[in-house]
Amino acid sequence: MPVARRGAEDLLKLILSGSLFHGLDAQLIASDLVLARSIQEVLDSFGPGVEYFTNHGHAEDGEEAQFLVTGFHFNSLAVTLYDICPISVDSDRILVAWRFEDA
Repeated sequence: MPVARRGAEDLLKLILSGSLFHGLDAQLIASDLVLARSIQEVLDSFGPGVEYFTNHGHAEDGEEAQFLVTGFHFNSLAVTLYDICPISVDSDRILVAWRFEDA
């Protein structure tokens, strides 16, 4: 499903700091400038016309989607695992960041 840039940033934060099985870590909500800058640098490396996608179910909510919520849902791409992935695509490259956890 398509997702906005802000959603892609939050999804990368979730992959780096959260748990799909045990819930979100409180630090996800707190400001972490180093983490935020790192995520922005990765996404800024894409050219104009970049598009973002995810299997996170809240992408269905459009621009107002809240990805860092305790009751999130997702459309699993792997049968026996919980998984979340943001995907960034431009005309020259693709980024797939994927997190798996045992169901």
